[in-house]
Amino acid sequence: MLSIRWRTAGCRSRSKKGRAAGLVLAVVGFALLAGCSLMPQEEEKEALPEIKVPKISQKPEYPVKKKTLELKATGSGKLLSAQEENLFFETDNRRITDVYVKAGDKVKQGQVLAELDPGDLNSQIRRKEIDIEKSELDLKEAMRGDSETADSVLLRKQQLDYELMKEELAELKEELSSLKLVAPYSGTIVSFTAEKGDLARAYESIGRIADMDSLVVAVQFNTNDMDSIAPGMETIVDINAVGEFKGKVKRLPVEDGQQGGNGDEESLDAYTLIELDKLPDGLGRGTPLSASVIVQRKENALTIPLSSLRTQNSRHYVLVAGKDGSKGEVDVETGIQTSTDVEIIKGLEEGQKVVGK
Repeated sequence: MLSIRWRTAGCRSRSKKGRAAGLVLAVVGFALLAGCSLMPQEEEKEALPEIKVPKISQKPEYPVKKKTLELKATGSGKLLSAQEENLFFETDNRRITDVYVKAGDKVKQGQVLAELDPGDLNSQIRRKEIDIEKSELDLKEAMRGDSETADSVLLRKQQLDYELMKEELAELKEELSSLKLVAPYSGTIVSFTAEKGDLARAYESIGRIADMDSLVVAVQFNTNDMDSIAPGMETIVDINAVGEFKGKVKRLPVEDGQQGGNGDEESLDAYTLIELDKLPDGLGRGTPLSASVIVQRKENALTIPLSSLRTQNSRHYVLVAGKDGSKGEVDVETGIQTSTDVEIIKGLEEGQKVVGK
């Protein structure tokens, strides 16, 4: 009985020691875990962008080919009337008493547009008419006289006085007529600046009239291009918002940019006039446009793009691309040059390739 009790007690003692050791191990493990959690975390690696090696740009290559080259002179202008002129009085230093029109009005030939103050001109005409009538009566009475010799001298004097008064009357009536400004032909009043009460100056423009049924293309070109332009040359006219139309140079400028007397109207003589095959309907005077005149044309010209032509002082050369990929400089002789192409007279053959810049 005693030996059995001793073994049981020993077993209990060993069990307590095992539990104590397990507890210690648990505490140590927990401490280690806690310590690890308190340690700083490793930084994540930054994702670097992929670096792409740039490709070396390839300069363009162009074939040497034949085409038609056209050298053009370009200018701008507008539609004007083939028949238009300034309006003015021929009498000086008289006040304008009446104005009957304004810009935009349509008028007929002979219609009165404005009038000047006649002053006492009407009374002068009336007195002259009375004097003529009296002279005519005296002349008739003298022709019935008995003294042939005396009457012949007197009669001749009376005849001369009578003719002189008739001429004076005609001059007075012509002066009265000049006080009325009339339309020289049927058309439209383009501008009219005169107002009632203004003092008129002889031949000073106060308006402008145009025949809107006879429009013409009027263009102004650069002065340097005018030496190359001649009547009959082919043209391309680009009318704003309408399209392009073929035509020919009809007439060169008569004057260089001279303006009309009123200062804001350009004379038709300052323009190069172009005649179109057919003028589109619905267009009016003043419609803006541009035009190009073909001053030189060459067919089957050997050409390269202007961008591939290289220049060094007076030397012209190109970079020719070989079939094997090699490139070499070749001197060339050039001809016609447009804004996009240049003619090659010597140095290249059709089919070769040149390198652009």
